[in-house]
Amino acid sequence: MVENVMTLTGRNALVIGGAVGIGRAVCLAFAKAGANVAFADLDKRDEKASLLAELEAQSVDAIGLDVDVTSETSVAAVVRQTLESFGHIDILVNNAGVTSSGSPIQGQDWDVWSRIFDVNLMGVAYGMKHVIPHMLERGYGRIINTSSQLAHKPVANHGAYCASKAAVTALTASVAQEVAGAGITVNCVCPGMTNTAMLWVGGEEFVNAKLAALPIGRAGEPEEIASAYVYLASDPAGFFIGQSISPNGGDVMW
Repeated sequence: MVENVMTLTGRNALVIGGAVGIGRAVCLAFAKAGANVAFADLDKRDEKASLLAELEAQSVDAIGLDVDVTSETSVAAVVRQTLESFGHIDILVNNAGVTSSGSPIQGQDWDVWSRIFDVNLMGVAYGMKHVIPHMLERGYGRIINTSSQLAHKPVANHGAYCASKAAVTALTASVAQEVAGAGITVNCVCPGMTNTAMLWVGGEEFVNAKLAALPIGRAGEPEEIASAYVYLASDPAGFFIGQSISPNGGDVMW
């Protein structure tokens, strides 16, 4: 019987896309729950340094790494570096993501479209590809992919972002079926509007209209979203397979 306690003591986590926003909150929440944390991101030197200091202040082992999730070689390298530092990986979070200011389909810039898919979808696929063999050997793992509430309730003029996140949700469910019998859970978190820098990329008018429609009447805070990741990473969440957990202030309900 699994003890119903959300502790991550003794676990090792790799958070890809962890230096800012939701990823940063996840790193700090994991450390607070007792996990050692490796985090990786593209550039963001100052943010990485400050996060590393915050994690080390919580008396856990922590390392900050460089990654470009559009490069499979780069993703494979951070997995290898994490294994070299920690010995094993219990938890993988694929959180790197980008969006755009948006445009109707007839005005799409296909270079922007490709960039969104390369980061949001291929980065997730690379992360799972290179961590799952290690988890299969150990017979244990928790994988959490960051999707979006927009995977379930798409909006106009953001087709690339919505489609990429819907693809992450579908990929999550597919891979979850492949590995559930080996002690590995694969789930995704689908955040709604969250108070991060990415919130404002779509413009103030878009944000204000969306916020006005939310039953809760406000954006979520990264720490509120991070709690879903802590739960999915914990042993009590072992019966969650291929699920979409959507903290979204009531924008999507089912």
